[in-house]
Formats: sequence, structure tokens, C-alpha cells
Amino acid sequence: MKTIFSIIFLTFLLPLGQNKTTELSGIYYSVDNKFEKWSIMELRENGTFKYKYGLSACQGDVTGTYTVNSNRIQFKNDKEFTKEYLEKERDSLNSIFPGIGIPVIPDLSLTEWKIKKNSIKPISEIDCGCIIEKGKHKKR
Repeated sequence: MKTIFSIIFLTFLLPLGQNKTTELSGIYYSVDNKFEKWSIMELRENGTFKYKYGLSACQGDVTGTYTVNSNRIQFKNDKEFTKEYLEKERDSLNSIFPGIGIPVIPDLSLTEWKIKKNSIKPISEIDCGCIIEKGKHKKR
């Protein structure tokens, strides 16, 4: 009897305590990753993400938060990865080092990502400066 109760509990009641963020958490690798090119999205259970990308020596990462609505993920970069913050930093450094440009950092809030069975995919292209990412990312 105890075994039957355990099976019923695990089958029906345990999934009620999980949310979409918990189900999605993990590391997703672009199917287009090659020897010197990569794009990796890490989704954490607490609603934060870390996106890593690169092509040879041009590489970077972005952190922030995400929310899930239906079959879509909406990202929001942390403050230090926003264009406004980078422009402010550039303006303060230009008085000391004239001619400093703003690095291209992908603004992940500009597009949503579709949720598939075991993968996620940006709806439109993401400009990372050195690569344009538009491919599916599979969870491993």
C-alpha cells in the first residue's frame, strides 16, 4: 500500500511544485557550434541566465533575468550589459582616452526565444558583434 501511495504521489502531486523555470533550467548549446564558434545559453532555476558566445578571439558573455510566457522566453540583460550603461561609461572614459567605442553586446531583450521539446531558439537574429546567432540551442 505504501508503494502505491508513493507512485501516485510522485506521478500526480510532485509536478505541481515545479514551474516552467525549473523545467527549462540547464545548459543549451547551439547546433551551429563549431571549432572556433560557439553560442551557449545557461538558464538557471532562479530565473537568471548567462549567455556565452564567441568566434575565435572575439568572445563575451551576458547575464540577466528571464521570464517564461506560454512557449516563449523573454530575456532582460543586467544593467551593465545595456547600451545606456555602456554609453555612459564610454562618455566618462572619453575624457581620459579619446576615441573609445562601445563594444557590441547582444541585447537579448530585443527578441524572444521559442521553447521546443528539448531546445530553445531565438525568433530573430541576435547580433553579438562577431557572430550573428539565429540557430537552435539543444539542452545537454
